[in-house]
Amino acid sequence: MAKKNALGLIPVKRSHVNWVKEEGLIKLKIYRKHWYDKIMHRLFKTPLEITVDLDEIGSCVWMLIDGERDIAEIGKLLEAELGEKVSPTYPRLTTFMKYLYNADFISFRDRK
Repeated sequence: MAKKNALGLIPVKRSHVNWVKEEGLIKLKIYRKHWYDKIMHRLFKTPLEITVDLDEIGSCVWMLIDGERDIAEIGKLLEAELGEKVSPTYPRLTTFMKYLYNADFISFRDRK
């Protein structure tokens, strides 16, 4: 089986993740609506809403995820926008994409 190049994958924002832009930074808001979340909330006082504050780089990446650009294109735009702040770009970007994917904030699709 052939391995896929991670830079060719296209990240897509998941529909259950809401977000707001405040003072130039992104806040991701995830609402826990499943029946087991409600039970956990009652028993252990777990929050029904989770907020994740992204920094400048993470916010820029989030805004560049449009469901059409692949990771390589996002990296180029990120470098153009933030310059040396993101260096080394692709190792940092792929690590952040893995985080977003593992947290179920994004999914990936292949080029059509």
